[in-house]
Amino acid sequence: MNPQERLERLRRQALDLPPAPGVYLMRDGAGEVIYVGKAKVLPRRVASYFQKTPASARLELLVSRIEGFDFVVTATEKESLILENRLIKKHHPRFNVILRDDKTYPSLRLTAEEFPRLEIVRRPVRDGSAVFGPFPSAGALRDTVRAALRLFPLRQCRRPEIKSVVRPCLNYQMGRCLGPCRPEVTAAEYRRLTDEVRLFFRGRGGELVGRLTAEMKAAADSYDFEAAARLRDRLANIRKTLERQVVDQADGGDADAFGFHRRDGLLEGALVMIRAGAVTGCLPLEAAAGAAAAAGETENREEELSLLTQYYGGGNFVPDAVLWPGELPDDDRAVLADWLASLKGRAVKIQTGRRGDKVRLIEMAQKNAAAALDDRLNRLGRNRDGLAEIRARLALEKTPRRLECFDLAHLQGRNAAAGLVVMEDGEWRKDQYRRFRIKEAAGGDDYGGLREALARRFRHEDWPEPDLLLIDGGRGQLAAALAAFDELGRQPPPLAAIAKIRREGELDRIFRPGRKNPADFKAGSAGLLLLARLRDEAHRHVNAYHRRLEAKTFLASPLLDIPGLGPAKRKKLLDRFGSLSRLAAAGDAEIQAAAALRPESLARLREMLAHGAAAAENGAAAAENGATRNREPAPAPLDTD
Repeated sequence: MNPQERLERLRRQALDLPPAPGVYLMRDGAGEVIYVGKAKVLPRRVASYFQKTPASARLELLVSRIEGFDFVVTATEKESLILENRLIKKHHPRFNVILRDDKTYPSLRLTAEEFPRLEIVRRPVRDGSAVFGPFPSAGALRDTVRAALRLFPLRQCRRPEIKSVVRPCLNYQMGRCLGPCRPEVTAAEYRRLTDEVRLFFRGRGGELVGRLTAEMKAAADSYDFEAAARLRDRLANIRKTLERQVVDQADGGDADAFGFHRRDGLLEGALVMIRAGAVTGCLPLEAAAGAAAAAGETENREEELSLLTQYYGGGNFVPDAVLWPGELPDDDRAVLADWLASLKGRAVKIQTGRRGDKVRLIEMAQKNAAAALDDRLNRLGRNRDGLAEIRARLALEKTPRRLECFDLAHLQGRNAAAGLVVMEDGEWRKDQYRRFRIKEAAGGDDYGGLREALARRFRHEDWPEPDLLLIDGGRGQLAAALAAFDELGRQPPPLAAIAKIRREGELDRIFRPGRKNPADFKAGSAGLLLLARLRDEAHRHVNAYHRRLEAKTFLASPLLDIPGLGPAKRKKLLDRFGSLSRLAAAGDAEIQAAAALRPESLARLREMLAHGAAAAENGAAAAENGATRNREPAPAPLDTD
């Protein structure tokens, strides 16, 4: 069937669709979903794809891959918006704009308890708590919380019955907690402190300063000079903090201003947050590389709206108003406002800035989007050079877009684990990282552990296929990987192994199946550095998981049976020594300095460690015997060329 006949066939199928709102899923010849869209009237929208003259180069490429489509009829256009967002997250279609690292940004929550606390949350619940944010950076938010607790001495403990505490904590002794556990501190006094926190985080610093100034003067007039001095110090700290804040006053209320920028086939968005009339931050909205390209005005608007729905559909804070660049058709505006109102629980305005503060805020968002895209294109340029070099040096059929790397970790055969990291177009895809606890291979059998982890990863036929699979190791690990694919009865993806050379001045070596000598990478080349980054990230990822397993082992089992060794002291020993073997090798003075044990507890600990060392020695011998039986003979050299 020639292309024109195929287009005509698809167009006739589209015109037979029910004349109702819904969602359509375009599929390629392999049945894979390559595009998801929504429509107010399904036949009209879907048939528009199959015209003789496509509206854009991107649309022409999409249509050339379509071999069929599915559809889902919805009751309303709002339902189609929700379903489209859900299906994009499920299928990750290649031709859709997908919000990279689609995540919920952190917010600050003032709990609804009698004596509230500040805590960082990702998904705030509606329980009467006050929520501030979201914030672009979790690290910056933690710094903000530390600074806020110096200004406002709220409690940091999680005790449910605060008044039942016999002795106040160290924070109270250091003046960092008001001490609601003390009988003289009333709920009303503590409530005044939480009211100050609300004013501070809602951008009403001037009102807070005026309130504290009045309280300070009242305390001085009453000859309560100690209280007046405390208020004076708090006022000075708050004034310094407010001076450091750069806020751009708007016309009040909570709003999000969106801006977008396109170049070289990429789409970048930015969201400027306005809380209580003040600009509080800017969040990046980065679309997956290669998803966007030059298109018509309608397609561009749909892609930008898709980023918006993915952002708010991920559980992020919905403001009172959304400032949108450019015009929105009345139908789109009504559907979007209805959907956002259902998320927020009350009406949300969709505004297009034409003058004043709104225009300025949208321009700010667009400038941030342009700056972020410039930075991203610079990174992608460097990564593309590295990927092109990898293709040439490793003799791959195509430039690799998706790279995966495996690494293993264990401690003398104990708590063996494997980690998988993923890079696409030179950028990390942390949502697709995986961890595997080695269950079948004997402790210390690296080849067996690698075969097990690879078999478990590649049994998932729905996971994307890598363009290059990198193994941390040398020829032996490469042969073990090939054996894993033989056992699976399938062809391996392009394979390579990276061996770290310990001798100073020597390069990492990259091995490929069927080659005797390592690939010829130059020192400091973009391709070699990119592969080394991939290996180092896999090493970090699996070691973080392995340390968690070791911590569970350390904190559990025999240590639980020692009188006088509770959770706090076990954690101190873990932080100081890291493993039972290091704890056994430590002297009594070191252990006492770390955890201050009673003599009888120390004696019981020594007895347990001696018994555990003997058991570990027997177990290691048995594991080594098992590993020897399970391990294949040393892999033959891969020197077929």
